[in-house]
Amino acid sequence: MFTPEQTSTASIREQIVDAAMACFTERGYDRTSVDDIAARSGLSTAEIHQHFADKAEIRLAVSQVMSELLSGWMASA
Repeated sequence: MFTPEQTSTASIREQIVDAAMACFTERGYDRTSVDDIAARSGLSTAEIHQHFADKAEIRLAVSQVMSELLSGWMASA
């Protein structure tokens, strides 16, 4: 069971990952900045850096989410 703080952290991380996915899809990874992700998520870059060290770490989280989605889709096919 998650504490309220853990739930909040997970929710913010999900918000960042969702925004990053949208930005990467629209602009590509190389043309997306942390500022772009911040603007899309409604968070500040400082808030993003509280959860992720850099854009590469965000990319890893996006890749993990995509992998989980694909695995779920493949399992149900």
